[in-house]
Amino acid sequence: MQQTAQPSLLFHYLFFITLVYGLAILISISQFKIGAVEDAMQKADWPAEVLLTETFGNENNVFNHALDKQERPKSLSHVIFEAITELHFDDNRSLFGSELPGFSIYNTRIFVAGKGLNYTNLPKDNPPPPQINIETPEPDEPKQDEPNKSNEKLKKTVLLYHTHPWESYNPINNGQVTTTDPNKSVAIDGKEVGQVLAQNGIGYVHLIKQGWGYNEAYQSSRAMVQKELKKTSSLNYLIDIHRDSSGKSVTTMKIGSTSFARISIIIGEANPNYSANLYLAKKVKSELDKRYPDLVRGIVGKTKLTGNGVYNQDLSKNALLVEIGGIDNNQQEITRSSQAFAEALAKIIKQNN
Repeated sequence: MQQTAQPSLLFHYLFFITLVYGLAILISISQFKIGAVEDAMQKADWPAEVLLTETFGNENNVFNHALDKQERPKSLSHVIFEAITELHFDDNRSLFGSELPGFSIYNTRIFVAGKGLNYTNLPKDNPPPPQINIETPEPDEPKQDEPNKSNEKLKKTVLLYHTHPWESYNPINNGQVTTTDPNKSVAIDGKEVGQVLAQNGIGYVHLIKQGWGYNEAYQSSRAMVQKELKKTSSLNYLIDIHRDSSGKSVTTMKIGSTSFARISIIIGEANPNYSANLYLAKKVKSELDKRYPDLVRGIVGKTKLTGNGVYNQDLSKNALLVEIGGIDNNQQEITRSSQAFAEALAKIIKQNN
């Protein structure tokens, strides 16, 4: 009897230990995956009409027939599966992206494709050539744009800045695409945007600063933006203005007989304000489409696999990275497009106030 009791006791002990460790492993796995699930839920791009019918559909089954089956959002189990496996049934890139050489470029997501935009001509971001000294020391405080009398008494709502202040355009910079002269860089785009905002009664702050390298650009501009946000708490819209590294054939268009520099909007997918920023981007495109059809090349999402992934857009629910034109656009083209963008942004801000 005593010999029989000992194996039985040992069995119960091993069973108990296995159960405890098994539960601990399951809890650890669930905690590890919960962040992925939350991120997937955050990134679910469901329009208002879908959310409305889904919410009321839980209470009244009639609402469940308001949308076609293909338009309904994914089930919770579907979202959890995608979060855990990183496989998306509606996106073949998730299956092949890490397996096929060169396929990683398709990690960039086209949220809204404007005329002509596809995965072969996405907006490009190239570092400056080594011959330009972008590390030139500058004063600690960023330079404010030239005083604008119409802006002085307005409540400051929009922060305009440039993470890549060296970006320039061939036609206005003697055939060079980089410069340390703010009068020949994307800073001139910010100046035009600011002037139009002020004309529409919207105050802005335009920061121009040199002195950081390509690899640490977003960390450096982030510190500058955070400092300004503490200084001016009313700033709610953060607009980081760049230019595309693509050539004239994809960054230029005509409306009638007038030539414009096309606009691209970049959304960082690795930030908690992802959905809100995407919503703002779509509103800007919709507003521009009314007066300037096809001016927006598209709205593109980038993860940390294809770019910075955050782009300081976690600092506000109204943050955008906007690329105005490309390396071959001239002064007139970028001025027209900068003003068009500012008009659309001003209208949206007024609607939200």
